[in-house]
This record gives sequence, structure tokens and C-alpha cells, in this order.
Amino acid sequence: MSDDARAWPADWSALYDMTDLDRLPLRGFYRSLAADRTHSLLDLGCGTGSVTLDIITPLPPGARVVGVDLSPKMIEIARSRAPDLEWLVGDLCAPPVTGPFDLITVCFHTLQMLLDDAQLAQAFRSAAGLLAPGGRFAFDIYQPNLDWLARLDPTPVVVRRVRDDQGRWLEVRDGGATYDPVTRVLSSQWTLHDGETGQLLPLAPLPLRVRQYFPDEVAAHLAAAGLRIAERYGDFDRRAFGPGTIRQILVCERA
Repeated sequence: MSDDARAWPADWSALYDMTDLDRLPLRGFYRSLAADRTHSLLDLGCGTGSVTLDIITPLPPGARVVGVDLSPKMIEIARSRAPDLEWLVGDLCAPPVTGPFDLITVCFHTLQMLLDDAQLAQAFRSAAGLLAPGGRFAFDIYQPNLDWLARLDPTPVVVRRVRDDQGRWLEVRDGGATYDPVTRVLSSQWTLHDGETGQLLPLAPLPLRVRQYFPDEVAAHLAAAGLRIAERYGDFDRRAFGPGTIRQILVCERA
């Protein structure tokens, strides 16, 4: 998968925060990780920086904060919000930064945009190499739900209904998700519509592809990168991880 394919297009980048509505629990979880002994943060796949800025709320004055994202437009928006921080265009598999960092985060299941094991392994190795002694690497991904994936309905659905900054209702529609059990990639395509008339708006469709990673293989890739799992949860409320939990939320340290 090319770098460009993993970067949100410029037109959709401006809608990024508006169309992703379920971040409050996520923000609270990552903010809690930064609440102690954190003097430097690297947020990989930082998007528009909205979550990054929430995470750093407890950091001491003078802390180093770096956000990295493939999308130049996302980084432009992040830089406009906090020009005093470091915002860099780059790949989370090979971040254009030097460490060390006390906390490295990859939020909002961004790692699932890496569509093969080699990319995931490289991302873990890069994170391990940038960690300070005693530092932590934290990320969240979904736990594969094979029953649900097998029953996917290709019928288009409304996935978001939101108001823009002018008060106009907008609908984000998914043209119908499909799952390839061989590659384990879930594919969908978003389009933007007028929320009142249903008319398709002149914005190129946004293709989305995310790979399903099982707990055992995630653990194996972490171990191969020299990382150990210090904490693992099934959701952002820190419920115990298990076969029926929705997410895999991991906090890792150097082995």
C-alpha cells in the first residue's frame, strides 16, 4: 500500500474531526497515560492534532511534543492549532524524528491501515527504537469479529450525520463494506451528501481499507520488536481484555 493511499485526501482532512464523533473515551485514556513521568510525546498518525492536544494537557511546561501524519493537509491544520509544537509529514512506519520519547501513541486504530505484517512489524520496530528507557508505547486497534465480518451487508448506509460550521446537515455514507478473508482487509468507501436533500456533494469518494489483526500475532510482532505488553484492555474504560471485547488496547514497554 502506498503512502498516498494511507493519507486522507486534502478535502476530507478538513472534515476529519467533524466526521469522527466517538473520541471522548479515547482521549481520556491516552491523557491518563501522559499524566505522570511524561516529558516527551510522539503521536503517530496524529491527524489534525485534536487528540494530540488533549493528550498533552497534563504535560509539564517545556515538554517535547511531536505529531506525525502522512497527510500534509492534516499537518497544516494541526500546525495552525498549535504552531509552537512539532508537526511533521511522515510515515508512522519510519517517523522522521529522533528520540527518545517517554510516550509514543498511535490512536484511533490507525495501525490497521497497515495492510500487511511487514508494515506492522516495521512500525513496532520504529516505535521501540524511539522509546526512552522506561518509556511506553500505546495503541488501540479493533479485535477481529469474524462473525460480524462474515455477515456484512453491502447495502449503503449513513455512518455519520453532522452539522458543518455553517449549520448545514451533512451525511457521510458508506457505499457498502466488503471483507476479504484471505487478506483480512475490510474495505469501504465514504461519500458526502447533503443531509436534507441526499444530494451527493462534489467531493471525491474516500476509500477506507483496514486490516484485521489477531491478538496472538500482535503480541508476536511486539516481542520480535523488543517490546513487551505491560497492560492490555478490552476498551478505553480499562475493562479486562477477552474474546468478546471490542478492542485491543495495549500499553507496551521495552522488553
